[in-house]
Amino acid sequence: MDVNGKSKDNIKARQDLKVYCNRPELELLYNNGKVYKPKATYSLNKEQKRSICQWLKDLRLPDGYASNIAQSVSVNDCKFYGLKSHDCHILMQRLIPIAFRDILPKAVWDALTELSHFFRDITATTLTEENLNILEKNIVESICKMEKIFPPGFFDSMEHLPIHLAYEAKVGGPVQYRWMYPFERYLFDLKKKVKNKASVEGSIVEAYLIEEISSFCSHYFEPSISTRLNRVPRNDDGGHVEPMGRLSIFTHAGRPFGQLEHGRMLSNEEYCAAHLYVLLNCPEIDPFIE
Repeated sequence: MDVNGKSKDNIKARQDLKVYCNRPELELLYNNGKVYKPKATYSLNKEQKRSICQWLKDLRLPDGYASNIAQSVSVNDCKFYGLKSHDCHILMQRLIPIAFRDILPKAVWDALTELSHFFRDITATTLTEENLNILEKNIVESICKMEKIFPPGFFDSMEHLPIHLAYEAKVGGPVQYRWMYPFERYLFDLKKKVKNKASVEGSIVEAYLIEEISSFCSHYFEPSISTRLNRVPRNDDGGHVEPMGRLSIFTHAGRPFGQLEHGRMLSNEEYCAAHLYVLLNCPEIDPFIE
């Protein structure tokens, strides 16, 4: 996309071509004291950039599959703004091979497509050792193809990191059990609970307790009462919707047992025993017990 200030295809990278590579067609040209950068096969002209941005602007994805990428695309400036990490995953794994198919030369498109398929396969929910061995072999060839296309300045440690990802998946298992995104989302939720910046921890604790208490109490409400656990989905078509997230034991009305003033806190062993008793007496747990 050749974005000013972010592109690695700059003057220094073109100067390295003369030292490290044999690509005279990409070397800098000097004329009347001015420096010209020849157009590379992987560079897009203004109309091609605009067509890519317009395609992403008009793209509609399934609900929940990704955020609204159209809001992060500027057709006039031919730039992307504020893409989330998951949006970058969608672009890399799914959209790049489709978007650049008829624009880039076949050799460049093949290299990008192989890299896209690698990241799509390495982040699959199910991995086999046989497929990982194939990925470990193919990614080396894909990186070599990219080294024949892009200038040396494009490659740093991040561009060589995919070579080790297949071995890492062999040792650590599927990536969705190891990446940081669930924790980042949870930390974002905790930050939203802070109302008093002088007592950050206290604000989080108070908000967390209120949320836990209100959620527990909502189990005893009538099914007709709308709560966070049985609210209508946003894609409801008007048909009958079963209450979601409710165990059968919580559909019955309950009341305290014994004298409240003589209550006491349960020990860990008693709490675990009560928890296990509730689970073992819910029909929803029967398939897991079997």
